[in-house]
Amino acid sequence: MENTAWNAERYRELNGYFKEKIRQRLSSDPNLLQQVAEGKSLELQDIVASLSMEDQALWKEFLHLDQLKMHQDLQNHLEGKGTPLHDGSGFYRQPNTENEHDNPLW
Repeated sequence: MENTAWNAERYRELNGYFKEKIRQRLSSDPNLLQQVAEGKSLELQDIVASLSMEDQALWKEFLHLDQLKMHQDLQNHLEGKGTPLHDGSGFYRQPNTENEHDNPLW
């Protein structure tokens, strides 16, 4: 089921999809809105649990790709190649890298 190969295009696709999907859920799901209105904190897993089963399966795929990305970034960092780690902002959160100004990664 899970592909173990890194796929940057699929990662960016799912990243953008879930950025929008989570925004939609936070602004439209009555249970999530009620929790926020009551001052309760939301966990990401609560938001994901409110998604369809199909989206939850896509979320698992995204998390798998995200883990592969993290390992790749850490290995590159240890070997002194790739985008360096920036304190407080991670490996790839710098503006204007990899055309992220069009659709920045989380």
